[in-house]
Amino acid sequence: MSQVIKRFWKEVQVAPVDDGGYAVELDGRAFRLPGGTPLVVTSLPLAEAIAEEWRAIPPAAGFRTSDLPMTQMAGTQLERIGNDRDQIIGGLLAYGESDLLCYRATGSLGREQDLLFDPVLEAFAQRHGVCPEVTRSLLPLVMTASLQQVFAKALERMDDSALTCASICAPATGSLILAIGLAEGWVDPVSALSMASVEERHQMAQWGEDEALMHEIEKSGNDIDVALRYLALCYGIETNQA
Repeated sequence: MSQVIKRFWKEVQVAPVDDGGYAVELDGRAFRLPGGTPLVVTSLPLAEAIAEEWRAIPPAAGFRTSDLPMTQMAGTQLERIGNDRDQIIGGLLAYGESDLLCYRATGSLGREQDLLFDPVLEAFAQRHGVCPEVTRSLLPLVMTASLQQVFAKALERMDDSALTCASICAPATGSLILAIGLAEGWVDPVSALSMASVEERHQMAQWGEDEALMHEIEKSGNDIDVALRYLALCYGIETNQA
């Protein structure tokens, strides 16, 4: 759990910087991320959304970094994605090796997975030229060289903002294919969460609601929403979300 911090500033401002972009300032001083990088973003809507997060902290109130999702996302992009794209892409490719959409159950769960997953694999194949294999076996699939190359190229084509989004969506869904679809805009978040949670929801339909599972599904949905809101703001699309 992250450390509780007391609000230490009075005013939050967004200020343009000389070489382009917008800095978020606390009491007139540029805010720096934990690694020392100034919090400067290229999109004014994103800068304003970040500033609003800081303004929303009540005076003298305690808060955690998790209360500042757009700030966290910007920090990830500025201090992790931008500095080590190759390592980030390598980590994301690992999700493709055990992609949720490629591993199916038998029986009624398997049929539900087929209905949800197959259209996404077809859409991926139409856009990227390769249809991933599917198994119902307990044995792991071996990723083909052609699929690995397609995954890598899709990630390499992404700018830092989209790669930041994908880096959140892959663990939230357990699927690199869904993460790519979300970042590229051809998978919607409601469908992605439905696919990511199909096994848990199937289990609860049989045995009753499980509070821990419900919490995990809610967290995954929130992570997806945050990542997509961040990406929209990076591209200058204002949202109504707080």
